[in-house]
Amino acid sequence: MERSVDPDHETLAGHARRRSSSRLGLALACALLTTPWASAAPGQGADARLPAVHLDGTYFTRDGKRFVPVGAHWVPARAGMQWPTRWDPADIEADFAKMHELGFSLVRFDLLWAWFEPRPGDYNPTAFQQLDYLVSLAHKYRIYLHPSLFIGGEVGEAYWDVPWRHGRNPHTDPDMLRLETNHAIELGRRYADETAIIAWDLTDEPPFWIVADRTGDAAAINWTRLVAGGIRRHDTLHPIVVGTSGQETGHGPFRADTIVEDVDFLAVHPFTLYRPELFPDPLLSQRGTYGAAFDLALASGAGKPAMIHEMGASSAQYAPERIALYDRANLYSGLGAGTIGVDLWCYTDASPEQRKNAPYLRTPQETQWGMTTWDRQDRPLALEFRRFSQVVARLDLTGLQPAPAEAAIVVPQEWARPHGDFSRLGLSGPEVIPYVSTVDGDAMPGGAQGGGSSENTWLMGSSLTSFILARRAGLKADFPREHGEWDRRPLVLLPSPLTSTGTPFLTHVHSDFYARARAYVEAGGALYASVAADAAIPDMEGLFGASLADAAPVAELALKMVAPLGGLAPGRTFRFSVPGTGSRYWGALLDVRGGTVVAVDQDGRPALVTRTLGRGRTLLSAYPLESYLAATPTAFERPEDTHLLYQAFRDWAGVSSLVRTDQPAVEATTLQGTSRGYFVLVNHSALRQTVTVTTTLPFRELWQVTPTEPRRLGAEGSRWRMEIGPWDGVVVEYR
Repeated sequence: MERSVDPDHETLAGHARRRSSSRLGLALACALLTTPWASAAPGQGADARLPAVHLDGTYFTRDGKRFVPVGAHWVPARAGMQWPTRWDPADIEADFAKMHELGFSLVRFDLLWAWFEPRPGDYNPTAFQQLDYLVSLAHKYRIYLHPSLFIGGEVGEAYWDVPWRHGRNPHTDPDMLRLETNHAIELGRRYADETAIIAWDLTDEPPFWIVADRTGDAAAINWTRLVAGGIRRHDTLHPIVVGTSGQETGHGPFRADTIVEDVDFLAVHPFTLYRPELFPDPLLSQRGTYGAAFDLALASGAGKPAMIHEMGASSAQYAPERIALYDRANLYSGLGAGTIGVDLWCYTDASPEQRKNAPYLRTPQETQWGMTTWDRQDRPLALEFRRFSQVVARLDLTGLQPAPAEAAIVVPQEWARPHGDFSRLGLSGPEVIPYVSTVDGDAMPGGAQGGGSSENTWLMGSSLTSFILARRAGLKADFPREHGEWDRRPLVLLPSPLTSTGTPFLTHVHSDFYARARAYVEAGGALYASVAADAAIPDMEGLFGASLADAAPVAELALKMVAPLGGLAPGRTFRFSVPGTGSRYWGALLDVRGGTVVAVDQDGRPALVTRTLGRGRTLLSAYPLESYLAATPTAFERPEDTHLLYQAFRDWAGVSSLVRTDQPAVEATTLQGTSRGYFVLVNHSALRQTVTVTTTLPFRELWQVTPTEPRRLGAEGSRWRMEIGPWDGVVVEYR
């Protein structure tokens, strides 16, 4: 996209002219010499350099100490994405000074490919001089750099291209792959030992927007493997990530399961406002403030830690005060979920001048995403971020890790596996008559990926609901993959459509899962499942004490307890509005043989069935309760107590929560060590909550971590009481 710049500067998308580049290089050199960046930052000597950062598999470490880097993405207010060609060292340093004052220890920013490599293999020395200047500011202001390569898309609909791409697909074209790999090699060679860089982001939000509809799993894997390999040719210091956005919840080709082997950690961009099919609520809602924790749990289930890479909302669309509360709740909830870092979108609003130009001209919401105004005045989010950064800076994470989950929400193998991978389909060796799938790439060249957005939304909506219900019931839930170690959790949750059948296959577990599930239950595990009319469970009667007889279409559901279950007494009734028609929302008529009916529907038909099997227990719901709540707008802003069913099952199964509260709107999680750790409490509601917190972990004393001095808390045995403000978070150290 063309941009008008000073005559002595090169246009971003135009071909490089050596005379203009030389003039800009001379101007930059003068600016670097005359800018007082070598002066000491507050509390630092002039020679102070940031220590190198490593990833120990759980958290980032520096000087042998773990820490959680926090910051935001930097796009300058006045120059926008044209900052390399409208270079202003003084303005840039003023940004770094402001970020330092806000408590940044991390800043993510973009390396525009066309500026660094105006022609294939021809690198612009001015671009590297500019990057070196940013490195100097990083050391001075104690803010680690997190560069994002290639860009592709950033700000609105813009695609920041190279002028010599000529329509080639950067994910699949051999020449483009070679050039991208060479570009990564060059950056890795030049900055292999630079301690101011915390990690490389291979690019922002792939698939590249301009070819997103032509990128599949194989292309994502190959691209990541090649570009990461380019970095690694010279650079073994810096961890690698790909800044993916919504790839897990959208079942995109760059989801964690496809790229996990070629990166060191994972990233999530939990923009709940852009996923109304999963978050049919106001921005500031109970479901919305679980967005970060859900995305982190889903991504890290692939096997590596994850960080919040972008998050936020535009004050052109939402009240700044509500954005601050939304981000605050998500930040603390994400901390409890185990995020290894925070990088919000973004540092500053765009200037009034930038709003006259594309892409801001056509995307008003992009103009005001900052935690500061364009002239560096604090917005409410800046105040909350500063407090959060001060709390995080006081955490001693030595020997700690996110506590293990009590409940597993299983992720189907078909959802996780790369498209066209047949390694776990029970086929082995040569066949006289070959098996050919009609939904995998072996059927025909370029075979369809399979699994449209409707099916994935069905799965993700139910999984998100189950995740929240578990949290509200005092259970930490995570997302182990179907062929992972889900059987190590004391509870396993299979909300519909995990129990469904048919194509595309990505929404449900494999047929052989249930034999392993039965062995798990017989050995002492507890298994919950909900079904709809599309369910199919082999040997269902043996596992659940009931089998499918027919569909049970209903428009409204009244689920009435007729026998005790945990703390639920007979007569307790749960009511649901059925949000749609068809087999996904219809219930199932159950033929009960061997199970015990503990609840019936409004027509007296079995609705909840329990069974004791070996040393374990099962609970079966004849209706897809999670799907109902997933499709109900503002479901958790109204009286909603479905979590009591999860809680009752937990109690009946004899599973103890590591930490829980007596208020379902207040989430409790743990960062756990052998004799110390932290409880992270988050109020997901608009009301100030006085909560009783109960834990099974032993402790001698409790201290609330604050931005200043810790505050000692009193306790009575294994519990204590405290107040938490609306949409607020609290960190409590136990020792």
